[in-house]
Amino acid sequence: MKDDNTFSDNGPPPTTSAHERGKNSDGSTLSPPPGVPQDAPSSTDPPPMERRLTPRHHVRLLLVALVVVLVVLAGGYGVFRAISPPTPQASSAFQQIHCPFTLGLGLVEGKDVRCGFLVVPEDRSQPKGHTIRLAVAIFKTPNPNPAPDPLLVLGGGPGLPQLATTGPFINTGNLAFFAPPDRDYILLDQRGVGYSQPSLRCLDNETRRACHDRLMKSGINLNAYTTLENAADVHDLIRALGYRQVNLDGISYGTRLALTIMRLYPADLRSVVLDSVIPPQVNGFTSIPPSTLRAFDVLFQRCTTDSSCNATYPHLQAVFYQLVADLNTTPITFDTTLQTGKTVTVKFTGNDLVLGLRQALYTTGLIPQLPRVIFQIRQHDYTLLSRIYGSSSDDTMSWGLFYSVECGEDMAFTTRHALETSVQGLPPQAQPALLDLDLSFFSTCQFWEMKPVPAIQKEPVRSTIPTLILQGEYDPATPPANGMLAAQTLRKSYFFLVPGVGHAVQARSTCPDDIMRTFLENPTAKPDASCISSMQEPTFT
Repeated sequence: MKDDNTFSDNGPPPTTSAHERGKNSDGSTLSPPPGVPQDAPSSTDPPPMERRLTPRHHVRLLLVALVVVLVVLAGGYGVFRAISPPTPQASSAFQQIHCPFTLGLGLVEGKDVRCGFLVVPEDRSQPKGHTIRLAVAIFKTPNPNPAPDPLLVLGGGPGLPQLATTGPFINTGNLAFFAPPDRDYILLDQRGVGYSQPSLRCLDNETRRACHDRLMKSGINLNAYTTLENAADVHDLIRALGYRQVNLDGISYGTRLALTIMRLYPADLRSVVLDSVIPPQVNGFTSIPPSTLRAFDVLFQRCTTDSSCNATYPHLQAVFYQLVADLNTTPITFDTTLQTGKTVTVKFTGNDLVLGLRQALYTTGLIPQLPRVIFQIRQHDYTLLSRIYGSSSDDTMSWGLFYSVECGEDMAFTTRHALETSVQGLPPQAQPALLDLDLSFFSTCQFWEMKPVPAIQKEPVRSTIPTLILQGEYDPATPPANGMLAAQTLRKSYFFLVPGVGHAVQARSTCPDDIMRTFLENPTAKPDASCISSMQEPTFT
């Protein structure tokens, strides 16, 4: 899920199906969205869910996700309607177009890269209704003997684009960095996101309610923008592009989507990579407080056991929580320059510090600096804080898609009381910020008017599809326990905890990338992960 701007209180806020199609391992029937053909073969808005990454990371992941981990799925518009037969669906078509982003050095459009729109029904229960267009970019492998199954990336958020944030950074020199050299590499802007049409992006300075009302008045059916429809879109894309199977690479919210595809369309998949998992049975909202505290504790404990960090930043945990209390009593202000070049004055409270630390832990490159940031603030030095704050703005998020997914999937399956209970047992200084974050989402979902998705979607996904599960040690949104939980019902899964990294472990070091490549070469065998033992904890600055 999308994470918020680090140290920011501005901007909008910020988952073993039997390998037989349509059946769980217990034989119960599951159906995709009505009408989908089934092939027998297999500035006080809350922060975003998925942290902005460097161009290098943006590429293969896209990202990360979970501001706070939100996401769920539960009962609604008939996607799993097993009692009524599927309605005939308008066929999906792929229409080639000029690539909407600047191609990287050496790439030739039409030869190395092909872009287009996948045209699909907005609502598959209304096959004669409106259609929408999903933006796609296919990077062709230079290998003259390509593997028949490409690598398809499922980005996070939900609501983060891929074409605009990843496409321009791929060139002939680094294409092999993003995908194995013998496979095509596919980027998809999910429905409502990026270059896909219509866009569910909220306008600058638009309130959440105003965004909702504008989208509704434009004729968009927000209840059609769900993980279940996203999964059907991927199924249609695979068919439209002529592939028999693909390998999925899901990051953060993309793992929830990948798991849904594993449940509904197992025949489409050769293998699956789940990076920073949010399983469907985990409620992203109620899990925010305990997941945050776990990551805080990892940071504090690692600093304590690191002799240099402990000597430079003694009693880090106590200093942090005292600073939270002090800043809530007496907020600070500092100037920062945003990525747009605009200079703004920021008012910063203790609650902002709690959310800021949480979001900073998403990004592996920031982790070594966090003890220093905390002690600088204590000493009234906001230099590093200002720099991080200003560089973390993100205007690419499709908040309309985010709320459409999250309100129907996670918030529909919890209560205000459960949210309030989820902060119990946390340090009292951290409770207000995390509860306010959850309640902000709760408030928005009250008027977003999303139907709950079918309750069966909240059940664990059971599958025999080969699956690689990667989790980061410092991840504040999708803790290692999420990956272990998902692995319990994925019979051919391989779980690895990657030390020293935050949310989304790919492109953080060569080790997890090597594990992933080895897995994709032969997903039926456990990949060699011996490199993990040589990975280092952060070197605190």
